[in-house]
Amino acid sequence: MKKGLRARLFATLLPPLSRRHVGLSETWRKKLLGSLAGKVLEIGPGTGVNLAYLPGGVHWIGLEPNPYFHPHLRRALSLRGLSGEVLLGQVEAIPLPEESVEAVVATLVLCSVVDPRAALAEILRVLKPGGRFVFLEHVAAPRGSPLRRAQDLLCPLWGVLGDGCHPNRETLALIQEAGFARVEAEAFALPLPLVAPHVAGAAWKAKAP
Repeated sequence: MKKGLRARLFATLLPPLSRRHVGLSETWRKKLLGSLAGKVLEIGPGTGVNLAYLPGGVHWIGLEPNPYFHPHLRRALSLRGLSGEVLLGQVEAIPLPEESVEAVVATLVLCSVVDPRAALAEILRVLKPGGRFVFLEHVAAPRGSPLRRAQDLLCPLWGVLGDGCHPNRETLALIQEAGFARVEAEAFALPLPLVAPHVAGAAWKAKAP
């Protein structure tokens, strides 16, 4: 789990940074989160900005590896009036039973996990048959483009400043290769340095035979 000065610093810096991204991406957050129901697992929820877009009646489970975010999350849950809980753990080893949630949410998370393939395998494991994985992620620019060259060059420094974030991660390809029955995604750009390219969408686990 993330501990120490670096984790505490990131928990302090993220709220003002995330507010700008939330404002720029609000349309996609509303579209992705507004129709979820049942048990919803959010990985890496940070300060809990997505709670505002969830419908009432869901049971929200936040899996957050940085313990310094947990007070923010509990406060946000209370203010929103949602049923929920906060867990400490990594997405590569989700501490939930197989086929136990109706939906999984990730926004700006898969860029920074250590092993994205293992993370996606765990997401598939905990989803119920027919369940949905919804995502909003910044992704790598096209190979050979000036922006991609900048992403590749600055990735080590960006990772230190951004808590392990990889600006050049080809996240949509990883999702498409993970074993979901169907993936629907929309590509778009936000006015952000180095991480302008984004994808938002949903991936469905196969229904039970």
